[in-house]
Amino acid sequence: MFTTRFAALALLTISVTAGAEGGKELFAAAAAGKPERVEALLAQGEDVNAKIEQDRTALMAASFNGNLRVVKALLAYGADVNAADKTGATALGDAVMFGSADVVGVLIAAGANVNAADGQNVKILDKAKKLGRETIVKLLEAAGAKGTETKSETEAKPEGEAPKEAGK
Repeated sequence: MFTTRFAALALLTISVTAGAEGGKELFAAAAAGKPERVEALLAQGEDVNAKIEQDRTALMAASFNGNLRVVKALLAYGADVNAADKTGATALGDAVMFGSADVVGVLIAAGANVNAADGQNVKILDKAKKLGRETIVKLLEAAGAKGTETKSETEAKPEGEAPKEAGK
């Protein structure tokens, strides 16, 4: 867990320092979960939709880290809830990765595309299911999310073979 968080922090640091001039400070404040700093930068005229390296936005950073207050502040200033980075990732997909049902709910309410797919054509609902995010799966499905169509276990069985019973 520590190694993963350290690697994510190192990647974030590299991205912020190597990114385009515009938006670096906003991105860093959003990623660090500093709503007061985010609001101050936006009040000073910082572009809420500025993109840094890989076309990442402050809303994506806040969503990835589950920073609900920062997400709300960015949305209040008009952050593009459906902006995608170079890999096709969106703020909603990032919130699913972090596992924040509260952030997912706010993004859905703000109009996030629940049927978006990333650059590898993985839909957000499929990602949530794979990660075992049951509460988030329910939120996404209630908002109309559809995953990749797959055959059920019963349909996938060869003819004449009975499906497994639950729990066996």
